[in-house]
Amino acid sequence: MLTKILFTLAVIGLVIAVVKFRGRPARAPLPRTEKKAGKPWIKALAVSTIILMLVATVVIVYLHWRDSHQVMQVQVIDSRSGRISEYQVYRGQLQERRFVTLDGRQVQLAETERLEVAAAP
Repeated sequence: MLTKILFTLAVIGLVIAVVKFRGRPARAPLPRTEKKAGKPWIKALAVSTIILMLVATVVIVYLHWRDSHQVMQVQVIDSRSGRISEYQVYRGQLQERRFVTLDGRQVQLAETERLEVAAAP
């Protein structure tokens, strides 16, 4: 969600910059003069904004990876016979009617089976 907002703000800023500089007439290049250091806080603000965006991106990617690699204890219960099968699954591999276990087995549930999920101890 945060990345969507930051991306939208970046696009808006880019559009404003393009519109602002599009209306300027072309000028002949001026002779080179020594640049004065004016408003150094703008450069610091830009650098800190980029660093903040990179840190936020790394944190979001890490949190998503950590959540999808959490080991879950899955019980598949057959409604007809009452037989219970237990599996361990990464949270990111769980879908509505199928999942892939830690050892690579692909399990697809029948209509008569139900799924119970809990965090692995």
